[in-house]
This record gives sequence, C-alpha cells and structure tokens, in this order.
Amino acid sequence: MRKLFEVAFTNRPPPKAEATESGGEAAILPQQSQNELALSEVHTNLDKVLNFLQGEIGYALLDDARSGVGGRVALTHPDLRRSMLAQKPQRFPSSAPEVGDDEAKQVIRFSQETARYAQYKDDLVLVWRFTEMLAQANPAAADKIRHETFYKTVLQGVRLMHLCDYNYSDVVVTLAYASSYFKSAFGAIGHKMGDNEAAYVCVLLIYLAHSYVLDETCPLRFWQKHIFRKYCNVKVLDAALFRLFHRRDFRLRITEEEERQAMSTLLSNSNGFDVRLSMDDKAMEKPSGAHANNNGIDSKSSRGSSLR
Repeated sequence: MRKLFEVAFTNRPPPKAEATESGGEAAILPQQSQNELALSEVHTNLDKVLNFLQGEIGYALLDDARSGVGGRVALTHPDLRRSMLAQKPQRFPSSAPEVGDDEAKQVIRFSQETARYAQYKDDLVLVWRFTEMLAQANPAAADKIRHETFYKTVLQGVRLMHLCDYNYSDVVVTLAYASSYFKSAFGAIGHKMGDNEAAYVCVLLIYLAHSYVLDETCPLRFWQKHIFRKYCNVKVLDAALFRLFHRRDFRLRITEEEERQAMSTLLSNSNGFDVRLSMDDKAMEKPSGAHANNNGIDSKSSRGSSLR
C-alpha cells in the first residue's frame, strides 16, 4: 500500500537506464519489472480521474492559479487552459490490435506466431525489407534485429498505424525515416542494447518518425498500451524518447539521399521476391489467379495500385 501511495502522489524525476534481466544496463529504454508496471497502472488510473475532474467538471488545482494586479490571484479559465495545451491534431486507433488464430501465415522468414501480427500481407514484406535494410547498414546490428521479437514488435507498430487509418504510403515513409533514426542511434549505443531493447527502441523511433512526418499523430499512450505495456510504462517511455530526441540534437529531418535510398529499398522488387507493395483497403485476401512463390508470398499484391 505504501508503494501504491508513493507512485500515485509523489513526483519523481524521469527514470534513468536500469539494469536489465541479463545483468547489463539498458542503453536507452530499460525494461520494468511486473511490480513497477502494476504500480504505474494505479498512477495512470488516478491521472484519468484527475483529467475527468479538470476537463468535464471544471475542477481546478492550485497550479492553475495565476497572479494578478495588486497581488490578487485568479484561476485560469478551463477553455483558456485547454487552448494553452492545444497540440496538432491527433488520431486514435479504431480498435485494439487483436490477433486472431485464423490470421497466422508462414511468410518469408517469419514464424506463424509472428505473422499473426500483420494487418496485411504487404506488412510482412515491408517489415522484412525494413529489417534487412537495417542489418545490411550495420552488420553488428544483424544479430540483434534478425529475430522474431524484432519482427513481431515492428509489425505491432505498423498494425497500430493501420488501425489509425493512415494511408499505406504514409506508413512506408514513416519507416523510411525511422530506419535513418535507428541507424544513427544503433551506431552510437547499439553495443549496449539487448535484443529486446533494440526491438522496442526501433518502434519508439517509428513513433518519433510518424510524429514528424504526419500531420495527425497517434498519442504515445496508445503505443504504450498496445505495444509497450509489458515492457515499460509511459513515463519510462517518454524519458527514453527524450534521450533519443536529444541524441539527434532535436533534429528529425533526414537528407534527401537518405530518404531516397530508404524508399528505394522498401519499395524495390530486386530482392528476389516478386511482391509489390500497394495501397487499397482489401486486407489479407488472396487474389484470384495469383500464384505463390516458394516463400509463400503472392506474386502479385491483393491491392489495386502498387507503391513502386
């Protein structure tokens, strides 16, 4: 009970990297214990109650007080407070990213368990190309990203963007930017990362990339809820995000050459797989008349227009 009280009512500085289960120190995004995650759920629920009181009932706290002329004190009007906190438009997932047993598919190098996390067939191809691009850019990264946890976690990030109804081309551009961010981050601190941390750091960089590339963003709390829930809470995630942002000197723009190379790799058919990325909303249906290659991938996309 004492721990619950401390988490709920004590302001603490952003958490720093802590020891991982393997005994080493996390490079940027420490994994939390089950007790820490349970306590953070309590804090989150209390925050929801406070937001309800402030937003719906108009309850004001002392930190809303503003000094006025003659020493008087006034409270910030709720409408003004909301306008002060206004951000660019946001998008929210239409539903939770559930995974059904009937969605399992054996594709490329993914196991059936991992393939279940793909919203579309094209996602499997896209994530495979994305991973191979990162591995080829830095051979030291290959062992830490060519595994099922990495594939599954990135597929979850892509799936969440689909549930927010982003255009498929926006998802591809986001991954192109995230690949550049990951290359620089791994070059600096990759030797300190474990396999799981590398996967979750990559998805955090996908979040950072989508925040820069897209006009409407999916709030971090949804990424934590659907992807990072068993790894860390929002505060740890936010602290790691700030560290990654700081390592880039708060610059998210990449060069035209970096963008061109990443896009050409993600959209290329020259990797030995006769598959095209495409854009309409028909999900995992196999097109009539299409045949599959030896890797279990349709030779033609199930969607109408390709992203070539």
